[in-house]
Amino acid sequence: MTHCGTRFRCLICALTFAFFLAVAATAASAEPATPSKVIEPGLTYGAVNDLPLPKTILFSAGPDAIIADAEEWARRGVGAFFLDSVARDWSSDIWARDEKPWTIGESDETFQKAKQANAICRRIGSETFLKIAFDHPFEWFNDTAWRRINENFRQFAVFARESGCNGIALDIEYVGEQYAFAWPGYTYGDYDRKDLVKKVGERMTGVMRVLYDSFPEMVFLTFPEEGFSLGTAIHVAWLEEAARRNAPGGFHYCTEYTYRNPNIRYMFAHAWACNELFQTLLSQRARDYWKTHGSISAGIWPFGFDYQNVHDPGMSWDEFRQGYAASLMVSSRYNWIYSHNSYDQLVGRNLDAYKGDADIKEYLKIIADRGIMTTEKYVSLARQIRSLELRDYAPELGLAIVPQLAGPGDVPSLGLIAANIMNPDLARKSWEVALDYHRGTPVDVHEVFGTQTHWMLVGPFENGEGFSGHTAVYPPEKEIDLSAEYDGVGGKVRWVEYDPKDQHASVDLTKVFSPTEHVTAYAVCYVTSEVGCNAQIRIGTNDAGKMWVGGRLVYDYPEEGAAFLDRDIVPVALPKGTTPILLKISNGLKNWGFVFRISDAEGSVVPSFRFSVARPGAGDVQGKTDAKTAL
Repeated sequence: MTHCGTRFRCLICALTFAFFLAVAATAASAEPATPSKVIEPGLTYGAVNDLPLPKTILFSAGPDAIIADAEEWARRGVGAFFLDSVARDWSSDIWARDEKPWTIGESDETFQKAKQANAICRRIGSETFLKIAFDHPFEWFNDTAWRRINENFRQFAVFARESGCNGIALDIEYVGEQYAFAWPGYTYGDYDRKDLVKKVGERMTGVMRVLYDSFPEMVFLTFPEEGFSLGTAIHVAWLEEAARRNAPGGFHYCTEYTYRNPNIRYMFAHAWACNELFQTLLSQRARDYWKTHGSISAGIWPFGFDYQNVHDPGMSWDEFRQGYAASLMVSSRYNWIYSHNSYDQLVGRNLDAYKGDADIKEYLKIIADRGIMTTEKYVSLARQIRSLELRDYAPELGLAIVPQLAGPGDVPSLGLIAANIMNPDLARKSWEVALDYHRGTPVDVHEVFGTQTHWMLVGPFENGEGFSGHTAVYPPEKEIDLSAEYDGVGGKVRWVEYDPKDQHASVDLTKVFSPTEHVTAYAVCYVTSEVGCNAQIRIGTNDAGKMWVGGRLVYDYPEEGAAFLDRDIVPVALPKGTTPILLKISNGLKNWGFVFRISDAEGSVVPSFRFSVARPGAGDVQGKTDAKTAL
């Protein structure tokens, strides 16, 4: 075999190829090991005198819960609360929460309870932040609507200030689909993408002005991370306005990637990535403000899965200990805990509902003890990351920041990959693509990254409880016959050609099949190489995925996942001639698809490869008369 491409450095290539052989072996096993979820061994835990710990915020508690439990939470290591059950959404009339919209101020029952809760917190040294979510999409170009929206935010600020809150927290997650330029609500009739970016910035600058005008001393927190989407345009607008006013309460960025990726290197690297993103996008004044008044606030999600009412731990005891310690280390002012469906258990009640094998009290002890890593390397790194010092941490962490595309919308997000596995030119290009996207400049990501989007597809097949479709053996796994007809969900299914001819890097299966949830589909293409060579298949699936190359199973990802570009890397030895590649993609809920490309060991496109949707010489695929391939 020879290597495809000319940019290989022998030592790096050998090490990289050996590394990815291990990755591929893992990927083809029953449970793929995601590096960010595998903790670092051999670390010591305890206290470090000259690394002050942040306050831990609980997400979240209503006024009644804070009144009842604030002192108990303080004993258990929690010193702040996102104040919930007051203003759920930006469209809320905060004075109507008590179902008496005519009561405003001291006569409002919700206000009275919030004021009582805040008085208790102030007495014991805890803090509260009025939490408002973005639950409904915005009409960015509707001036009339924004007069009402801004008035709502002014009332939020008045309520928070007068009731004794320390600040405000804005959770922008729940309209995340609106932060992609491809959101169906965007018509682009009398505006383009750049106009949209500008308008979003203007509207959200107005929101921050309203908040600061009424509550100038507020501590401001926001979440979650939004990569290079319009969500980050919102965060940047807020930071710029905070900097313009030199707002004393600061700007604190609450992360969710850190929920269940407890490896300390990845936790530290993600904080580095968020800092780099802001310092890349902000003006010089805002960068200076961010470095003196900003912070990363890392979140942890100890219990529950996918918002279901279960009480198993999301991580082992050792994983939680490392993840929680890392969250304390990278967070200079606050870290936080997500308590969905586990409030009672985290505060020490109803422990019989807990179903995990490890003693729940050990988890609670980790929170109360607030131990961190005492390993000097990580203590030193924590000091630098907390200070928002911007430098290359790859030598210490073994990771690099590379923007990743998330299908099916191909919205760039912050990605962490092993250092030295992507050539610098491609890494720079990834940043250019992501920044162009953020600014509203259309980019042909399909062309830039050389993804394969032309496939023959067949489905849907059943994918029942527990992703049973992923393990079921449907006919395409036995023989690729593009003329065949199969029994599928809702009747007979046949192979169809998919060739979108657009700029997307991903394949969106929801645009091809119906139904789209709890179903499975197959995709096939052929790659022809003039010589035998070693290459890499870089793939991301949503959700579970399998891949056969030349009839051999080389990849098995059996769980929910997002279709990130280059999420998983599988080394393959391609023979001279044509090789069939068969994918199987099984979906749970919502998005369904994959992103696929073949590269050299540094991620570069291999121009000599030729792709087709039928074996060369097999005839017209539309007729499907000779398009059989034995597996």
